[in-house]
Amino acid sequence: MKGLYQTNFQFPRQTAFHRGKVRDIYEIDHDYLVLVTTDRISAYDVVLSETIPYKGQVLTGVSDFMFQTFQREVPSAWISTPDPNVLLMRKARIYPVEVIVRRCLVGYVWRLYRTGGRLISGVRLPEGLIENDLLPEPIITPTTKSVIGHDVEITEREIVESGLVPRAHWEEIRSYALHLFKRGIEIAEKGGMLLCDAKYEFGEIDGKVVLADEVHTPDSARYLKLEGYYERQARQDPQIHLTKEYVREWLMRQGFQGQPNATPPPLDVEVIREARDRYVDVYQRLTGKPFQPRDYTTIEQDIQRNVEAALAQL
Repeated sequence: MKGLYQTNFQFPRQTAFHRGKVRDIYEIDHDYLVLVTTDRISAYDVVLSETIPYKGQVLTGVSDFMFQTFQREVPSAWISTPDPNVLLMRKARIYPVEVIVRRCLVGYVWRLYRTGGRLISGVRLPEGLIENDLLPEPIITPTTKSVIGHDVEITEREIVESGLVPRAHWEEIRSYALHLFKRGIEIAEKGGMLLCDAKYEFGEIDGKVVLADEVHTPDSARYLKLEGYYERQARQDPQIHLTKEYVREWLMRQGFQGQPNATPPPLDVEVIREARDRYVDVYQRLTGKPFQPRDYTTIEQDIQRNVEAALAQL
């Protein structure tokens, strides 16, 4: 199945390049970033060998929608979306903390809970919950990155006391994250989804805190199908995941959870198709617009042309 796997562009005034798990990041004039989102997919900190068609377009389209929706509510580094797979951003000094807001017992927090863990990033979880239960209120569970790249839990107090983020800026970040999450819940519910958790990244430009990465995408947030959610919970039936948690669960059933030196099994064609459809479904539910798949036969030329035109305006 087709997919934009990686990019090798040379843009005008390019000063640096970094290839991430999913996105290829081109620095321009040391001041701007061109984020090209590919169709690569990662799970358990491993980039899989298969790609998910249109995934990059979905992530970019959702971020564009969210940046436009929140532009008067939360300051961001976003400038424009010159191409269906590209975000143009101002370069920020990124704080080395991922801000995760949770309201549902899914993913890592459920795996911790079922083995007896009740403390996550300094926040105590209530007793008597089952998988996919809603928490009494959203909680912030920050993580920071270790040298080997795995997420490491950290408390809000440790963030400030260690100097990772100045106290005044952390208060702003905390407020912005909770506001974004509250608005994310509203947007998701309009599209018939339940927002479980979301990851935010913030940075600093000219001394001011800005939102510096994708927002509420199917890669940075988890969504469940809202219709029938409460009935399924009452029966303790499995919930319907609408994001890449579906791929994580499939890999888990194959015995892969990112174990050291383990190779992930190749994704079945049916799994790729289902993942593609779920990504597209989330895009349509969040934006309220029909998804228009781009033409892959000219994607490289289109990206080059569209980005060059956008850079000429800076």
